[in-house]
Amino acid sequence: MKISPERAVREIASQIHGSIPLFETHRIDFCCNGQRTLKEACDQAGVPIERMMSSLERILNRTPSNPDAPSPWAKKSIPELIDHILETHHTFTRTQLKRLLRLSEKVSREHGTRHPEMIRLHGLFSTMAGELEGHMAKEEAAVFPYLRRLWDVNQKGNRREKPFDNEHYGQNPVDVLIWEHGMTGEEWLEIHRLTRDYTTPSDACASYRTLYQGLKELEEDLHRHIHLENNIPSSISKCNT
Repeated sequence: MKISPERAVREIASQIHGSIPLFETHRIDFCCNGQRTLKEACDQAGVPIERMMSSLERILNRTPSNPDAPSPWAKKSIPELIDHILETHHTFTRTQLKRLLRLSEKVSREHGTRHPEMIRLHGLFSTMAGELEGHMAKEEAAVFPYLRRLWDVNQKGNRREKPFDNEHYGQNPVDVLIWEHGMTGEEWLEIHRLTRDYTTPSDACASYRTLYQGLKELEEDLHRHIHLENNIPSSISKCNT
């Protein structure tokens, strides 16, 4: 793979092993807005394109074997990818949401007077948790079962049924869910502002610090989760046509 400023970020994230941690370090959005070019993403994040290109070249040079090989998930079947998303990402997200809702409520109650941003954070996270639960429920109830059926039909070589004729949405449900991914990305930007990029104040208790660490871990997992659904060539978002 040739790295260029005009290459889409999602292509780089999918094909260059080691690029995702680099993007996360520099707050480069490779999942919800992965269609942007590397230059556009760097401009948005305030990262010099020359520095990013140099870092990506170093990753390529130090990778011992086939550094531009596609992600292994690009070679998996749709059922395998869906099973992985359900067992790994949906399970982790639900567990974290429950734990962090309790923590954010506790921190907002005990520290809200001195740090009113914690009250705002708890309200925002409560709303986002409900949205994520609803989003995953849509995937599990409608989109994933449909894509499994579609995969089976294609594997048998039969003429494919018309997409989404009998679904609960007036338009392609995968497109609806990808749009919702973008909404979640906007909420994380506000969380970063409220937490000052997860920088705890000097009077932070253990629960305060645990909340920030948990939010960071959830965000990083969601980046990988959404990346699989939006950007991997054989992912669920590429199987609706």
